[in-house]
Amino acid sequence: METLPLCTSARTLPSPALEIPARLTIRHEATEDELDLIEIRYQHALALLNLEDLFAEGQLDYL
Repeated sequence: METLPLCTSARTLPSPALEIPARLTIRHEATEDELDLIEIRYQHALALLNLEDLFAEGQLDYL
C-alpha cells in the first residue's frame, strides 16, 4: 500500500476552503440499469482480486 509523505511545513497543508465541485453535491437517483452496472463492476473487481490472490498463493497454475 502506498503512503503519502508527511507535511513538513504549514505551507504544504491543504487549504480548508477547497471548493467541492457542484456535480458532487447534487443528489442523483440511480436507475436500475445504473445499479446493475455498478454491481457488475463490483463483482468483476472482486473476481480479479480473488484471482490475484490465488495466483500469488500458487493455487492456480498458469495456462
